[in-house]
Amino acid sequence: MHDVAVTASCTTAYRPRGRTATAALLGITALALSACGSHDSAPALPTLGAPVQPKTQDGAPVPDVTALRNNLLDASQLPSGYTSLGDPPTGSTTGAGANTTPPQCAKVLAPIAEQATNAATRAAAQYGGPDFDSIDIDAAAYANGGAAQAFSTVQALLRDCANYSSTDPDGTKVEYQVGGLEQPSSGDASFAFRVHTTSQGLTLYSAVTVTQVGSTVVQFSMSGAREPDSQQLTALTAAQVRKLRGTTGP
Repeated sequence: MHDVAVTASCTTAYRPRGRTATAALLGITALALSACGSHDSAPALPTLGAPVQPKTQDGAPVPDVTALRNNLLDASQLPSGYTSLGDPPTGSTTGAGANTTPPQCAKVLAPIAEQATNAATRAAAQYGGPDFDSIDIDAAAYANGGAAQAFSTVQALLRDCANYSSTDPDGTKVEYQVGGLEQPSSGDASFAFRVHTTSQGLTLYSAVTVTQVGSTVVQFSMSGAREPDSQQLTALTAAQVRKLRGTTGP
């Protein structure tokens, strides 16, 4: 995430921190400044739905790193205007980072392999789109049925982090809201959620699906200055599941 501060004189200071879930918060700042300080306020989010039971996949094959990365959607399979931002370095995170309260909530939106350790392989891709929108995809594959545990670990974290905050070294406060998101089921098991990230009155909106496909758990996140299109998220999640399964078509 980007740290953002907006002053009354319509100037901005920012500092990128690690791999971003999106570059959109910086973009939102630019959009706000173009309107000389027009700010959004994040409405209350619906609660998360009932926990989803993962599917035990003890004998599911585990893809190697190359296969897993090749099976993430590429720019040609995304909506028009999205381009690759380059793969994030292994071990980078999209979470809130240090000085997060409660501390465990720093892992929300972090790659699956950071939220649920012991992944056999991991891969990630990030894309920038029109109006500073972005798409982040990360996946982790687990041996010996570990995908089911990883899937449940991510759900449990969200339930502990409906509201949390972080403070940057310069004192800038960032507030986070996590809530439910209705999406059709996909893969072997799936759930979806929203995150509203607010700093200095500016809000970044993220819509996320987490899906188990065999031994793999994939997190698909769309973010921007407006709530992402839920139907577009549905279609892209379905396309990602098909690619992980090595199939084509609807």
